[in-house]
Amino acid sequence: MGRKIKAILASLLILPTLTITSGAVLAADPFNPLDKACQGAAASSPTCQDAKGTENPVAGPNGIINKAANIIALVAGIGAVIMIIIGAFEFVTAGGTGFKAAAGAAPTKAAKARARISSAVIGLVVVALAWALVRLITNRVLQ
Repeated sequence: MGRKIKAILASLLILPTLTITSGAVLAADPFNPLDKACQGAAASSPTCQDAKGTENPVAGPNGIINKAANIIALVAGIGAVIMIIIGAFEFVTAGGTGFKAAAGAAPTKAAKARARISSAVIGLVVVALAWALVRLITNRVLQ
């Protein structure tokens, strides 16, 4: 159990560090394939005007990918909270059984409840990190 906690804490400390240090690299000017084509007399063409002033409807800040990531994170967050509540109820109603069962015996109610709660928390952390990664990629890289 101690190793799992250390691994989770280490990953939670490493991700913000990588995000902060990679900010300068990701803040570089985005690639626009029409830059050279839209110089001179062609700059007034409708295609060049449209390429300068619109956001990407799929991967932009208000695009489909971000909206889908928000919905998935919301549903997963609600599910995790429900699982934590169910695990807490099972833990309270475990009836004083111990955390460890005899070798080869089925796990106790308290052990099952603790496993349910820890799984829900780990799932919530994974969903939060995935959501943050999607937002980082769509807001800084794909613009």
